[in-house]
Amino acid sequence: MGPFSEQDLKYATELREWVHEEVLKKVQERYPEIDEVVDPHPVEEYFQQVWEYPGAWYTVVAIPKGYRSRKALVDTLVKLTIEKYNNNSHH
Repeated sequence: MGPFSEQDLKYATELREWVHEEVLKKVQERYPEIDEVVDPHPVEEYFQQVWEYPGAWYTVVAIPKGYRSRKALVDTLVKLTIEKYNNNSHH
């Protein structure tokens, strides 16, 4: 994808932070000591290029590709965060 405007990056960063807050809330219900979310998606993946008729691309802030919903993204990040925590705490 191409370069992003400052405004797009700001929106994407905010979306990513909201997702992380949601993930952290769920993770801390089981593991209150966890204070960091594992997210393999850099902020640049919180955009999607959309083709607009009559022939122009525009960028929308959205959850990373490959997830059907925000809930699916949150559930995946919760799982990754807990897995990393469990793998690191048993060494």
